[in-house]
Amino acid sequence: MPTVNPELVEAFCAKAALVNAVVQELPNMEATLQYEVDVCEQKSPAEMLDDEPGTPKGPLGPNKVPTRVQKIVAAPSLDDADYAVLEKECQEKGFLCIKNGLRKYLAGIDVGLSFAEAGVAASGTCMVDNDNEDVRLAGMISEINIIVLKKSEIYPDLPSIADLLRKRMSSYLGTFTTLITGPSRTADIERVAAVGVHGPLELHIILLEDQHNA
Repeated sequence: MPTVNPELVEAFCAKAALVNAVVQELPNMEATLQYEVDVCEQKSPAEMLDDEPGTPKGPLGPNKVPTRVQKIVAAPSLDDADYAVLEKECQEKGFLCIKNGLRKYLAGIDVGLSFAEAGVAASGTCMVDNDNEDVRLAGMISEINIIVLKKSEIYPDLPSIADLLRKRMSSYLGTFTTLITGPSRTADIERVAAVGVHGPLELHIILLEDQHNA
C-alpha cells in the first residue's frame, strides 16, 4: 500500500482552500457517509433548474425558481455495503438516496459523491474517472459535490500523474477523466465571477487514510 506524504497532504489542503474547496480529513468511509448526510441536512433544498413533470415543487430559491420538496443524495460509485448504510441514513432524514438513473433527476440533485483516482498538491486538483454516466452526472448536476481522495494518492504536480493519464487513455477507446479544481466557476460574462454556472456550487474533498471501494 502506498505511503502517505504529510507534506503533500498539507500542500494539497492549502491549495484546495485557495480555490474555495472545503477539505476534511476523516478516518474512514463510515465517517464519510455520515458527513455526506450531514452536509445534505444543513443545505437548502436544490433548485429545480429544469421541469420534471409530476415532481412536487417547493418554495422559490435564490434564482426565483422552485426548489425540490425532497432532498436527493447521489452516490453511484459506492459498493453495495456502503450504499446500504448511506441509504438507511438518508431514509431516516427523509432524503431520497440514488445509485443509478441520475438522468431522471437532471432538474437538480443536492449532494453527489465521487471518488478521485489521484490528487495534485500543486493546485489542489482531483483526477476523477467519469467513464460511467451516473458517476459523471453526480459531479456535474449536484449543487454540492463531495470527492473522496486517499491521502496516499496525492502527487506533487501535474507531470507526476502523466503516467496515470497515459494508462487510462491507452486502456479504453474513450475516457471521461476529469481534472477538478474547486467548485464550478466562470467569468465569461463581462468578467464577473460566478460560481456554479457549469457545475456544483460547492466542492468538498474528503481525505482518507484507509482503502475505499470505488
